[in-house]
Amino acid sequence: MMHPVRNPIGALRRAQQVRARLKAPTQRLPGGRRRWIRASMDWLISEFGQEALRRPIVVPAQFVPAGYDGSLPAAEELCARVAERMGLAAGQCVLGFGLAGAQRAASRGTVLESHGRWVRGSAGNEIHLAPELATDPVALVAIYAHEVGHELLLGGGRITFAHRPDHEPLTDLLTVFHGLGIFTANAAYERRPHPSGRGKQPLARGYLRETALAEALAYYAFRRGERRPDWDKHLDPPVRRVMRNQLAVLHR
Repeated sequence: MMHPVRNPIGALRRAQQVRARLKAPTQRLPGGRRRWIRASMDWLISEFGQEALRRPIVVPAQFVPAGYDGSLPAAEELCARVAERMGLAAGQCVLGFGLAGAQRAASRGTVLESHGRWVRGSAGNEIHLAPELATDPVALVAIYAHEVGHELLLGGGRITFAHRPDHEPLTDLLTVFHGLGIFTANAAYERRPHPSGRGKQPLARGYLRETALAEALAYYAFRRGERRPDWDKHLDPPVRRVMRNQLAVLHR
């Protein structure tokens, strides 16, 4: 009886390739990843100002209220903190938690993602979030901040779909600029229990993804004049390693 020949090295290599793809940006960044990060961050600084850049970075343990219970009222309160941090005016963009099964964008006035949606409307723009996000405050902040970024960039007329086809990664980068990059980076990649109960499966979020976000955080720290920021201890270890290496390169 013939038995299948197992190739553990090949399986490991394929798993590494899958992880690399999930941690890499979802689209090609004009001029290359590092050049794009620097040029785009510099543009955000010119648009929103040095004062916004130099505010203290947001640390999850200090930003998520103690006793956060994962309810929708708690999620709404946390989103209100994000909106205030990013300078979204009260009532500027209505928030709702009724999103289910969204697909990628089909309309120029709507940005659809798996757990968040920004919608341009004649009576006012809206952000819709999936209710299950309420139980994961890190992912909630990351995704809501991204949708607020659409409101600030697209809704505010700073960019257009035609002018910035890279508007999705730029919107991720905006969360870093506004000091919420720890949330965005830590939510970008994780391993969760497989629905079958056997092992774990990878989950990737966002558009810049883990590797580019680590480099973006390094350039963010560099532009703030930070050589060894103490806030990097709040990053997931893979993000922290890449960020520290890249920051050392920037300061040479």
